[in-house]
Amino acid sequence: MDLRQLEVLAAISQSGSFTAAADSLGTVQSNVSAQLQALEKELHATLVVRSRQGARLTEQGQVVLDRSRRITSEIDSMLVDLSMLQGLKRGHASIGVIGTASRWIVPTLVQEMRDSAPGVTLHITEAPSERLLQDVINHDLSVAVITEPVLDSRCEVTTLSEENLVGIAPKDFGLDSSPKTFEELSKFPHVLSPKTNPLRSWIDGAAKNCDVHLQVPVECEGIRLLPRLVRTGVGCSILPLTALPDDHSIFSVYPIVDLPPRHLAMVSAKDAVLSMAERVVSDMILRLAKNEISKMTNPATASKK
Repeated sequence: MDLRQLEVLAAISQSGSFTAAADSLGTVQSNVSAQLQALEKELHATLVVRSRQGARLTEQGQVVLDRSRRITSEIDSMLVDLSMLQGLKRGHASIGVIGTASRWIVPTLVQEMRDSAPGVTLHITEAPSERLLQDVINHDLSVAVITEPVLDSRCEVTTLSEENLVGIAPKDFGLDSSPKTFEELSKFPHVLSPKTNPLRSWIDGAAKNCDVHLQVPVECEGIRLLPRLVRTGVGCSILPLTALPDDHSIFSVYPIVDLPPRHLAMVSAKDAVLSMAERVVSDMILRLAKNEISKMTNPATASKK
């Protein structure tokens, strides 16, 4: 088996025919057929079936294609690692960060990477934890910063820090900065993330433990929109301290009794082999977790900003 045979299989899958695959590879159809036959003979499996509609991969062919993509990715990573060791400092890393942590992680991470490894390109995705976790499992992202718990056994999980949650309310609601119980808050309307969001599940679970059901007439997916809606008087909200705007004196901000902090974690797929660039990024995130994230999730520190 050689890489050329795997390239032929990928080209057939992408183009849907032997002729188109040959064109994309800059060769002739007979060569594509020969390469595929050699691969099928070595694997003792039928990888492609032909019909009037064209060529398509069998279930076995799809398995081989999926594995071959990982092989190709590892070879690319190997070449990048070698180039970095040789001082060329080029590479690529794809990372994901939840919105509440991105505002503190991303700017510092990008600046440090530009200073220490200017040839490394970054692709940064901001999304909810559940989507980022799936992207890591699918190898669309190398690493991601999400909220725990992470129950998928396919992932390596490193706890980073706590993410403290606070309540906010319009000034005219009459709520001060003293701790509030869920029973007190149940008297006021709230605008929260949708029920499918991990943050909402965390809040609802804590309220349920206190035998309380919050009034939520408005649900909003964007975490950055929640403070704006509170400011317009729609209702109270509950969100991570790191999601508060820099000037949060326009709100009443208060801790909530019996609402535990969430934990941020860095995840990567167990079957992924991180390139040198990706390992550098991971190490930086771990270091930032001890500085930026921990500082911003400390209410006493944040209040001095």
